[in-house]
Amino acid sequence: MLLRDILEFNTSKTPEATAVAFEDDRTLSFAELSARSMALGHGLAALCEPGDGVAILADNCPEYVEAYYGVPAARQRLVFLNYRLTPKELIRIVNDSEARVLIYRGPFAGTVAAMRPELTSVQHFYAIAGDGEDPDYETLMAERGDPPYAGSDAEHDVAWLIYTSGTTGMPKGAMLTHRNLIFSCMNSLSVFASTVPNPRYLMPFPMCHIAGYAILTQHLRGVPVHLMRQFEPQAWLEAIERHRITASSLAPTMLNMVLNDPAIDRVDTSSLDNIGYGASSIPGEVLRRAMDRFGNVFSQGFGMTELAGNVIFMDRDTHLRAARGETHLLGAAGKRGTLAAVRIVDEQFDDCPPGVAGEVVVKGDQVLSGYWRRPDAEAEAFHDGWFRTGDMARIDEEGFVYIVDRKKDMIVSGGENVYPREVEEVLYRHPAVAEVAVFGVPDENWGERVVAAVVVRDGASVEAAELTDLCRDELAGYKRPRAWHFVDAIPKNVSGKVLKRELRTRFDPVRNHQGAS
Repeated sequence: MLLRDILEFNTSKTPEATAVAFEDDRTLSFAELSARSMALGHGLAALCEPGDGVAILADNCPEYVEAYYGVPAARQRLVFLNYRLTPKELIRIVNDSEARVLIYRGPFAGTVAAMRPELTSVQHFYAIAGDGEDPDYETLMAERGDPPYAGSDAEHDVAWLIYTSGTTGMPKGAMLTHRNLIFSCMNSLSVFASTVPNPRYLMPFPMCHIAGYAILTQHLRGVPVHLMRQFEPQAWLEAIERHRITASSLAPTMLNMVLNDPAIDRVDTSSLDNIGYGASSIPGEVLRRAMDRFGNVFSQGFGMTELAGNVIFMDRDTHLRAARGETHLLGAAGKRGTLAAVRIVDEQFDDCPPGVAGEVVVKGDQVLSGYWRRPDAEAEAFHDGWFRTGDMARIDEEGFVYIVDRKKDMIVSGGENVYPREVEEVLYRHPAVAEVAVFGVPDENWGERVVAAVVVRDGASVEAAELTDLCRDELAGYKRPRAWHFVDAIPKNVSGKVLKRELRTRFDPVRNHQGAS
């Protein structure tokens, strides 16, 4: 099955049904979305060769959805560009991807102008709703039938090339095939099968993120997708009320922003049947507050770019168990999905017994086909066919998986392992703490020292001594932060993940001392 088949199937069944809605006044039916996507594919097929890269720099818009389907229809790679990156960062990604076409939305024309002199592979530029020197995106459309398919193995073509978020260093291009993406969608649908009438999905995540696979998943079910240009908590709440949205997805940081927004007390969100959360671990206190406000509408998915989506899931029944007293389940990511094999292994790659932390490894059709031009990274990431996620977790007797932390975010202090998430969970219990990130910095005596960056709620106050006392009651001595930094904001990437490497750089006393000398 190919991505374009999703549109073809819906067009044959319900051609006039809405596929995409945008900014209140623009909609595309499945028939219209299919026609435009295939016209884009055919135009690109006439312009470039199979296997070529087509990069896109835009915030959420219907043209992005067309590119999701249309670029792979031409047997070309859609290269996702994070619009929050600097021109220099984008140049490295575009050049690495060897993209021949760059599609961008008008507001990013200045960024493209700054990039253009250093782009080594791009030969064609097209602007979405642009009025500059480059041809308009619409001129790419070519009404000449379906794009060609050579051979029967097109499902193994690289459809999407998404560069990893870079939370641990220079991004790598994760190659996701049609088959990877379709299996990821099916794995999600095999777990979550909502039967609510008149479903409508609100997409708040940036479409340059793997979370965009949710659009494919919803379209497989024939569900209309409402796009937000960019996420803003009040706008998200108002869109739920205005469009009677039944489902949406949020990163934990986004959910926390929604809970802290003043509009939450005046907006009707009763139409919501499901809020999926993921992209990073969620503090238990945030989830408790969210369930108090929205009710038992939550589901969770654990995954990553390299997995084309999620492989571990927690349904609303488990959330209900947690609300009724089994509070330990608030810390779970869920159980392993049906269409991927997931293990928790130790350094020898043996399965860890229940309760013992190890690395999450995955095997299945949704696992990326490899890293673009990075055989070294592939060799490091795969072990005997299993993909090493770099996430640390433990499993209980019931089969629930608990994500402990990123393997590379783990702090080793005095020979003891400190998992930042455990410390963050404690700190979130303080009513004055809006956000917190715990990380390690070098220490001459202990190897690493535990440090916390804290954002205080508006109108509240807290002293470091209070937080130290809170940790003293809850945590062993080696786990307690030794330094506190009160900041205005925690740095995050476009998907809402906390950039702990930026915090380590900012508050590393050794690095900062050397830089100042």
